[in-house]
Amino acid sequence: MKRTWQKLVSYVSGDLALKLFSLFFAAGLWFFVNAGQKAAERAMEVPVEIRNVASELMVVNPGVGAVEVRLMGPPALLSTLDPDDLQVSLDLDGARAGTSTFRVSADSFNPPRGVRVTRISPSVVNVKLETVAARSLPVTVRLGGKLPAGYKIARLESTPEAVKVRGPASEVNNMTAVETVPLELDGVKGQTTREVRLSSAGGTLSFSPDRVTVSLALEEEMITREFGRVEVKAKDFSGRYTVTPRQVSIKLFGPKRILEPLQLGPDRVYLNLKGLSPGNHNLPLTMNLPREVKVLEQKPDRVRVVIGGTEG
Repeated sequence: MKRTWQKLVSYVSGDLALKLFSLFFAAGLWFFVNAGQKAAERAMEVPVEIRNVASELMVVNPGVGAVEVRLMGPPALLSTLDPDDLQVSLDLDGARAGTSTFRVSADSFNPPRGVRVTRISPSVVNVKLETVAARSLPVTVRLGGKLPAGYKIARLESTPEAVKVRGPASEVNNMTAVETVPLELDGVKGQTTREVRLSSAGGTLSFSPDRVTVSLALEEEMITREFGRVEVKAKDFSGRYTVTPRQVSIKLFGPKRILEPLQLGPDRVYLNLKGLSPGNHNLPLTMNLPREVKVLEQKPDRVRVVIGGTEG
């Protein structure tokens, strides 16, 4: 029995000695690495956590996200620091609408042994709270870019037509509608359907849902254009002829993109005298127009032509 006890004591003593040796070796290694190095500085952005905000209140100054902390200590320690390990927590339990002020000091952090806080910016944090409001508001679709030349909007719809808005009461209660982010028109012709996010300027608003489906239909803009004093001439005719009247008025209807630049020269509006015998003729005009263009009116609708001589 005595022999067994001696073995047990010997085993425990040996294990304890090994543990003590490991501890002293680690401490010595740390001292060797850090003792010979000069203290260094490191600046980092440390997140600010806001806790225990009442459900009927919300933070409305988004700048309270982080503070800049300058630390001094051994380089080996500073290089291993994570900003999240130094996070600052602000407890707003019992706070009311308005501005709450918090002073951030070195005691607000828990850096590793050997590291100290030398500077905090800002050292005072103001948290502004405001009462929350919620309303259902219609959606307004914003358009970005320019409509294609000669096109207009035939239909513009959002699904759903209204969304629930939640945010600061001072902002929500003054709103009349919710805008989408711009729906770009570049390259759009005909119809398109897209999912578009809602726009929250400043980031204090939330929406339910936060996206809508926008249906957009473009159609060509149609116009009426009147051409006065269009010269009347025969095309591909070498004989002698006279025309009465020498000019006509023509009213056309068609796409704006075609009608606006259109010119009615002798290649577009002319008399076809091929195969006609000398004498008097009462003729319509031949018109070579784009197929999308329609003739609404022509004054007069026919002209008098004398072939082979001069009208007396």
